[in-house]
Order: sequence, then C-alpha cells, then structure tokens
Amino acid sequence: MTLKTELANTVKLRIRGMVCARCIDVVQAHLTDSGFDLLDVQLGQVTLRGPVVSEDLKRVKFLLSQQGFSLISDQKMTIHQRAKAFVDTYFEYANLSESKARLSAHLQAALGLDFDTISGQFAKAEGITLEKYSINRRIDKVKEWLIYSDETLTEIAYRTGYSSVQHLSNQFRQLTGLTPSFFRQLRQQKKNLQQGVRQPA
Repeated sequence: MTLKTELANTVKLRIRGMVCARCIDVVQAHLTDSGFDLLDVQLGQVTLRGPVVSEDLKRVKFLLSQQGFSLISDQKMTIHQRAKAFVDTYFEYANLSESKARLSAHLQAALGLDFDTISGQFAKAEGITLEKYSINRRIDKVKEWLIYSDETLTEIAYRTGYSSVQHLSNQFRQLTGLTPSFFRQLRQQKKNLQQGVRQPA
C-alpha cells in the first residue's frame, strides 16, 4: 500500500470534551473495544483507519455520547469558537484535581495552534481575554460545588484545580465581591426562604 493510499484510508475526528489524559484512555478503550482501528489518539482528536462509512460515524457518536463526549466539525467553527467550546468542556468534564498540565497546554494540543494565536483570536471576537474567561468558568464551577455539595472549601479548591484555598478565596472575592463562605451562606438562606414560601400556611 502506498503512503497516498494509506492516508486516504485514514479519518481524523475532532472530539469535544477530551481535556485530560484520562479522557484519552476512556475514548481509546471504548472505540477499540467496539472494533475501531485507532491509529492515533490525542487531546480532542482521534485518527481511525478507514474507510469509515456514515453508520460507523453514528456508532462513534453514540459511543462518545455515553462518556460525555461529542464530535465537532472544525470547518464550521472559528478558532475562538473552538477555544470557547474547549474551555467550557474542560471545566465541565475534566478532573481538575488530576490535571498536571496548564489549561493553555491542553488548549494548544487540542487546537494545534500556538497559545498567542488562540488567545488573540478569542479576545478579538469575545471582547474578553481567554485568561479572564477561563477564570470565570472556574469560578462558576466553584459556585456549583458551594451550592450543591457539602464539601469543605479545601476540598473544593482541590477539586477545581486551585493551588490553595487562599488563591481560590482571593479570586472568588475579586469576581463576586463575596467570600466563598458568605456566598454559600446566602444561597442557603435563599433556599430556606423559598422552601418556607412553598410550605402551606
């Protein structure tokens, strides 16, 4: 088989939600177990040995959806849209406590571009720096844990990838004007009031 023929029989798929080493292992295991011949698996990308027909793609989509991933079409997405989608899924699905590399490194690997190009395009389109957008998404995840869990602030800092409780608290206060503890207290009070309103007189 010539190199040209071999390349023609490969299919490269972009995958939303692959944001850590564990994601690579999960995708590789599920696709291989389902009979697909994987040539390469990277963050946000899988290369299959072809030919791959439409029914195969449907099966890939189904297998990925079971693990919280989905196929994306780079041709239909701009650089800043791809970056935004990656950051959103990174904070939604990644185990941040186990992520050893910086978000910028994951982003570069997934998009195949240098970080300056990615961040420049993002800021131009969104009117906010990529760094600030990422901080906002991380704080959103902190809020989620504060509201819906009984985890301590130390545990939440670990789960959301902060180096310390102090770092989390400082960033949280800068963005919300509140301390994490006071935010949780206000949410609990609001929840109690709502429950009280619903109770029959």
